[in-house]
Amino acid sequence: MSDLLPLFAAGPLLAGVVLFFVRRNARLQESLSLAALAANLALALWLLRETAGGDIFVHRMGFWPFPYGILLVADRLTATMLCLSAAVVGASGAFACQYLSEEQRREVFHPLLHFLLMGMQGAFATGDIFNLFVFFEVMLISTYALLGFYYSLDQLEMALKYTCLNLIASAFFLLGVAMLYAQVGTVNMADLSVKVREVGPTPLMVLTALTFVFVFSAKAAIFPMQLWLPSAHSISPTPVSAILAGVLVKVGVYAILRCSTLIFPEPFQRIQAILIGLAVATILYGALGTLPQRNLKRILAYSTINQLGYIVFAIALLTPAGWAAAVFYAVGHAFLKSSLLLGAGLSQKLTGTVDLDDMGGLMERAPFSTLLLLTGLLSLAGIPPLAGFFSKLFVIQAGFAQGAYLSTGIALAAGIFSLYYNFSTYQRLAWGAPKGETGSAPAAMYAAVAFLASFAVIFGLGVPWLYGWSQLVASQLASPAPYIAAMRLAG
Repeated sequence: MSDLLPLFAAGPLLAGVVLFFVRRNARLQESLSLAALAANLALALWLLRETAGGDIFVHRMGFWPFPYGILLVADRLTATMLCLSAAVVGASGAFACQYLSEEQRREVFHPLLHFLLMGMQGAFATGDIFNLFVFFEVMLISTYALLGFYYSLDQLEMALKYTCLNLIASAFFLLGVAMLYAQVGTVNMADLSVKVREVGPTPLMVLTALTFVFVFSAKAAIFPMQLWLPSAHSISPTPVSAILAGVLVKVGVYAILRCSTLIFPEPFQRIQAILIGLAVATILYGALGTLPQRNLKRILAYSTINQLGYIVFAIALLTPAGWAAAVFYAVGHAFLKSSLLLGAGLSQKLTGTVDLDDMGGLMERAPFSTLLLLTGLLSLAGIPPLAGFFSKLFVIQAGFAQGAYLSTGIALAAGIFSLYYNFSTYQRLAWGAPKGETGSAPAAMYAAVAFLASFAVIFGLGVPWLYGWSQLVASQLASPAPYIAAMRLAG
């Protein structure tokens, strides 16, 4: 299995190059793209099965010895995130084949999609913090292009703002890597784990950890670095919005989780209050931001910020229970939010709008697509037995168990806003007098939305399995010695 790890980066890279050269043949390009996405998902599922017993796979690139060589590493967390990215990107790619018209530059969408997948999966699999920066940049370059996909003025403005923000974050990323290397002389994550513990939580090391929190907060849309997300969601093409909300922001979450458990466990203890404060602020900002919105995609964007706050709050508890809750929440949210955004795109295809004031009576006009949206909105609101209810439950339980009563109480109270904006959103789009004409949409679009929405039910009814898996992931994170030993042995 170790020898197959490079395929998670090399496979999408090769697919993207091939798809660019066949861009003049739309049918061939789409067929090859979907085949590559299906193969990538199958490989990710195989890795998930292989890591279930606790095995950690390491692949050394080249012949440089540890800790100088580039290593790709896969444990349970890596396999989980790879499956998540493969499934969401695959469903979004299938949706885009029918959603984008020939006039909407469909021919360059698929190569960019695979380059984006390469960056995300490389970030999940790398065992080197400098190469984490490299894969972040690959991911972001593709994102810049996808955000400005239609070349409209609004999209180009959003892409420019997003690019400027991330260029600043990338500069701080390099600064953080330099500060870390100056103190311990390595960038290998396993070697960092050992040497950072030897140095201890000095003021400079704590400042270095804060630098990485700032960088990854920009990627994960955590307060106060969340301002880019609402516009990016609402202006970008719907398949891109689904990937942004489902997977791309999770790369930042993944990096924060790795830092808190592997690289900076002691410095993160020193800044725990800051992390919890940022998470609670993110929860409140996202919840309150939904209230004045009239655009369905902007409501879902602010709700993404709200949900990301809960995930980071769980990580900030710095306990195995918190990490398990964060993994459970991140997986469920990826499928849930992607399904809702694709559902918004499906409704837009049927009605020509995502403005709630113009979407009334959708239950009568398009009952199946409305039921798919209802499934997602109920889960997002935390209604049992759907996955969203258990996501919040495990986070709240972990918070109270840790003794963070005030911040956990605020997070619990913010759930009232979630109930309100999800039910009011559904009421405004589903009921009332039908407005305008209703078009049709291909079956493939319905299938992509239904596939992702089904996981709100599957994860809810199968909560013992998924939470049990999340606990296994958390136990591996809490005991990094096997991870370090596997990398040393491979090097």
